[in-house]
Amino acid sequence: MQLSQRKQSILKPSKIRKDDEGVASVVGTILALIVFLSILGLFTNHYVPAMMAANEHQHDNNVISQFSELKQSVDNLMMYSSSSQITTLSAYSPVTLGSSGVPMFAVGTQGQMNVIPQDRNAIPYFTVSFHYRLTNLGNAVYHLTSSTGGGVVVNIPNRYYIPQTVLYENDAVILGQSNGQVMVAAPGFSVSTLGGIHLDLLELSVATPTTTNLTYAGTNTVSLSSHLLSFSKNTYTLAGAAQQTSSVNITIGTPYPFAWLNFFNSTFSQAGLVYGTNYTATVQSAGNQLYVLNLGIKSVSSVTLTDAALAVAPEE
Repeated sequence: MQLSQRKQSILKPSKIRKDDEGVASVVGTILALIVFLSILGLFTNHYVPAMMAANEHQHDNNVISQFSELKQSVDNLMMYSSSSQITTLSAYSPVTLGSSGVPMFAVGTQGQMNVIPQDRNAIPYFTVSFHYRLTNLGNAVYHLTSSTGGGVVVNIPNRYYIPQTVLYENDAVILGQSNGQVMVAAPGFSVSTLGGIHLDLLELSVATPTTTNLTYAGTNTVSLSSHLLSFSKNTYTLAGAAQQTSSVNITIGTPYPFAWLNFFNSTFSQAGLVYGTNYTATVQSAGNQLYVLNLGIKSVSSVTLTDAALAVAPEE
């Protein structure tokens, strides 16, 4: 019997066609994303903080400038009132509360403004007291105590720059921050030593329409409408050469006593007055980061006291 052998066919595996173009596209996309994310991270971690710090620093400078303009406007009101005897005067001063941001990456830093009316011994306040003599009434001796208070403050809680506070009190502009305080614009205070010690000082009180604190927050600009309510200027001859009747005592309640103290030390030094001999000064804590500065000036011949009241009404 003859066996027939079948021919077995050998199947060869087919060659799978490789597509290198798809792999290259995926790799290219991943590399592009890595580059993009690296640039984005560099921008958000370095350039955004630097830009925001510059914006906040610029905003701080703007607020200082705006408060200086507020002081200048009030000084102009008092000067015009002194020459014209008119007190129905007003002025407008803008105050920008917050800094600008970086679009899509960082919002602006919001600030807060408080308009604080005079409230007896509530800080801020400014009090002056002395004995004076009226020669036309038989040299009668009287005691005068005059108090003013209130002010405008903007708190700037910067996130990228140093947090700062700008305060307008008793016609002085003060800048405060964690590492110091400085008087940016000086108040109305001067000393003359020609023929004795003569003081010329200003007391300025602030009132609000509601007699309570007015608070505004955000990044917008608020206009301060300032209206001069009253203005008077008088010169007093102090009672005598005795120490207790020829001294002037000034008490200032403020968050920034050392800005005031540095101002007085500089003013007295320029006039030739010596600490301990011609004047003394002490600083006491009043709690909650508030202080009281007590200043005593000895052997004063006369005091020219200017007393003014200012109504401040914010308008958004």
